[in-house]
Amino acid sequence: MTATPPESEAPLIATFESQAHPADPHRVGPLFIAIYALAMFGIWMAINLPATVTVALRISQIDPANKTTTYSIVAGVGTLVAVLANPFFGRLSDRTRSRFGRRRPWIVVGLAGTAVGAAIIGMSTTVGLLIVGWVVMQAFINACIAATLAVVADFVPESQQGVVGALSGTASAASTVIGIFFIQAFPTSILAQIGLPVVAAIVFGLALVALLKGDKPATGPRSPFSIKQFLGSFYVNPRKAPDFAWFLLAFFLVNLGYGVVSTYSVYYLQDQIGVSDADLPGVLFVTLLLGGVVSLVVAPLAGWISDKTGRRKPLFILSAVLMAAGIGVIVVAHDPVTFIVGQTLTAGVAAGIIFGIYIAFAVATLPNSATVARDLGIVNIAFTLPFSIVPFAAPVLLSIGGGTNYVLLYAVGGVLSLACIPILFRIRATR
Repeated sequence: MTATPPESEAPLIATFESQAHPADPHRVGPLFIAIYALAMFGIWMAINLPATVTVALRISQIDPANKTTTYSIVAGVGTLVAVLANPFFGRLSDRTRSRFGRRRPWIVVGLAGTAVGAAIIGMSTTVGLLIVGWVVMQAFINACIAATLAVVADFVPESQQGVVGALSGTASAASTVIGIFFIQAFPTSILAQIGLPVVAAIVFGLALVALLKGDKPATGPRSPFSIKQFLGSFYVNPRKAPDFAWFLLAFFLVNLGYGVVSTYSVYYLQDQIGVSDADLPGVLFVTLLLGGVVSLVVAPLAGWISDKTGRRKPLFILSAVLMAAGIGVIVVAHDPVTFIVGQTLTAGVAAGIIFGIYIAFAVATLPNSATVARDLGIVNIAFTLPFSIVPFAAPVLLSIGGGTNYVLLYAVGGVLSLACIPILFRIRATR
């Protein structure tokens, strides 16, 4: 039996549903867009804040003498887990036949597991326990990310994918801006620093789950999920999907530069710029706030421009050039102000452009509508894998020359970002 809402509530429900699902079936309404943006904001804040700041600061407390090596291990292992988890859970989402749909169950499971991982990190007193918590958190947040990103392809028409997809990037930038306030407000409480963002993810994520009434279970014959198919979750055949393969390579290369900038900013400020421990939180606050605010403005603007012009490549190329230029500014920096300028160019303008267009660019090159979450999971690998490779490869570059060679590390990141440009011209699916 279907419950009938009281007469006094019926207009409110009708208004809610008309905004979430407008009369035009080919467009999503403002309420849907707002809730999706808030959900992505909470999800990204739950993982971005510890990935960029909180875990590094915690390692500095637990193992200050070996912080760079320990951080490389923790960051590398955690990101490697993310690389494996995202397409794996994406494929499970694509295959899910639950009566609640194929995206909603994995958003809920992902949020629950993320909370468990955050609690472990919050109570950690050893590097080993911190790694356990970080692995759990990375695995389950990526289950949530895989399902949530697939919502764009499932529910949003192509004419809005640039703007709605950009909201994911905007949410990522906003998450760092807002998240840094938790560090300022609770400078000595790791549990609050990592736990409060997870609470936001749960609240907004569940709001999105409640809205996705049209989420349908998978259809068609169920194929066995063997080891071969599991391994296939991480592979794209370049002959069958050349545009998607070229996009993945270009996206991976530009993110190598971004990975260098994001991963080593704390230690660059300490060791290369000479910022004291007392001044470090303030400099980090300004750096993340300014870069985040700029990205907040740039990402939706880039998404809007790409939707209006139907062109993604020129914006992608501009992002790569600005990423390299910002890295160049950082390399020559000898004071916090110059460093912040370079960081704003990379993590603000360049990253904002990429955040604004990459989902729409990826969807335009997807090879199969039946494997959307799996394929977007592979896109996420191209985004997260650099954050795994950089910590493992960086010690080799840092050791060249007998000291801590940050200049070489950053310069290599800039060159690799520029290497994506010729690859983009091989893509035919979008301009």
